[in-house]
Amino acid sequence: MADQHTNDKVLEGLSDSQRQSLHEFSQVTNANLELAVRVLASRQWNTQQAIQMYYEPGYADALQKTDDAQEAEKDVSEGLRRRGVEASGSGRDTQSNVRGAESSGHNAEGGSRRKPEDSASRRPQFAITPLLVWPFVLMLRLAMLAASTLLRILGIQRIASSGVPNQTTITNDFEHYFEAHYGLEHPPFFHGTLADARTAALRDQKYIVMVLWSKEHDDADVFGRALAHPDVVACLTQPQFIVWADDLTQLDAYAAASDSGATHFPSISVLGPRAASAGLPTRLELVARMRNGPQTANAMAQSLVSFVTRVVASRDSMTRAMQREQDERDAERRLRAQQNAAYEASLARDQERDREQREQSARAREQEIKAREEEIKAKEEQDAEERRRREEQAVDEQRTQWRWAKLAQIHKENATELASADAAKLSLRLENGRRIVHSFARDSTMQRVFDFVETRDVADEWATKGVTPYGSDLAQITAPAGYTHTYEFALVSQFPRVVFDDRRATLHNALSACGLWPSAVLIAEPLFEPED
Repeated sequence: MADQHTNDKVLEGLSDSQRQSLHEFSQVTNANLELAVRVLASRQWNTQQAIQMYYEPGYADALQKTDDAQEAEKDVSEGLRRRGVEASGSGRDTQSNVRGAESSGHNAEGGSRRKPEDSASRRPQFAITPLLVWPFVLMLRLAMLAASTLLRILGIQRIASSGVPNQTTITNDFEHYFEAHYGLEHPPFFHGTLADARTAALRDQKYIVMVLWSKEHDDADVFGRALAHPDVVACLTQPQFIVWADDLTQLDAYAAASDSGATHFPSISVLGPRAASAGLPTRLELVARMRNGPQTANAMAQSLVSFVTRVVASRDSMTRAMQREQDERDAERRLRAQQNAAYEASLARDQERDREQREQSARAREQEIKAREEEIKAKEEQDAEERRRREEQAVDEQRTQWRWAKLAQIHKENATELASADAAKLSLRLENGRRIVHSFARDSTMQRVFDFVETRDVADEWATKGVTPYGSDLAQITAPAGYTHTYEFALVSQFPRVVFDDRRATLHNALSACGLWPSAVLIAEPLFEPED
């Protein structure tokens, strides 16, 4: 319970990213939480750097000792400060001697009351801190010296001075070394770090066959020939195995040897998934390590095959159960993914349908507005046409009334024209091709001739029916008020070509000017082209 409470307390102040880094660090190193947090914090929570520094010899111990030294120094300083304050009264003479000439002429009690902080603060700086720290510094230096010596003995001083090389390159180098000494037939070595192999094994529920090589060991040659044996290659090529191999001169292999507790090399160990407890992730554990002994390559190959087969068989039921759980989790994950995909597809269809409905509604509104505008425009055009028709009808009615009034005026003037001896005889050809011969008085104007031609239609109707649209009394018809008549023809003489457009001129003057008096042929020519 106390350990659980401590772990919970350590995890309380961590963010999600820090907890993820702590989880990855713990999976690789199997370090306790407090040490893992200190190592990660010292490397600014960079997981790769923290793992590398954790496997640096003496780093974790030095980190622990530095923390302990800081705590011890703080406790001692606090204790000295308290003792200095308590002893301020009893040590007045000693304080006066230390101050020397500065305190001359004053009593010891006054000096003590004047500067108690100076005496208390000077005393720890004198010799206490170095005396407390130097054992730890000495131990740290000894540890570093031992680690450096060990690295030099193992031949990996290059790593300590130049850093950790790329692990894929290291694995490829080992594979090239193995092929150069034992042939191309060998188990499929994993290319990557041990942490990468662990991740792949956890993801695919596989076993890691970890081979820790040592070139300097006497059994290395026998072990290499056994590892290249066809039976071993056939056994370790099975898909349930990940074969990770490296030389002890490399940092990753050295750290793996330290974690697994291997003491005899070359060494082969099997790592397998451990059943996860409730709420905890699946991790890898050391299942078994093969005990090496003096034997031939063939015998070692048979022992290796038997060892791996036996280990797998002993965990077969648990492995199948874990695989079933993994399959169930994968199936659940796939189901969730399918449900999410179906939901997203349904959501996309609904959104597309809503978009189409909005576009259709917008188009319907646009069409409705357009139809309303066209209806309004058509109504306006219809109203305008109706007004124009009514105006034309009114103008036609006024023109017709004007013609009947002019006809009545012409009938009154005909008697005078017929009685006049000096009259002009005109042959008139109308627009419809009809010819009319009529006599006009000498003093008649050209307006009189225009009015005569304009009233021929209503004159024919009067001659035929004897009635008008305004009654049977022709003399009672008057011209409409405010109406100004427009003549749509001109009177023209062909020989010579003369256009008579001055309607105020007398007939005698107009015809005499062109030598046509007292008789002439005049043609009524339309002023406008007739509409189709």
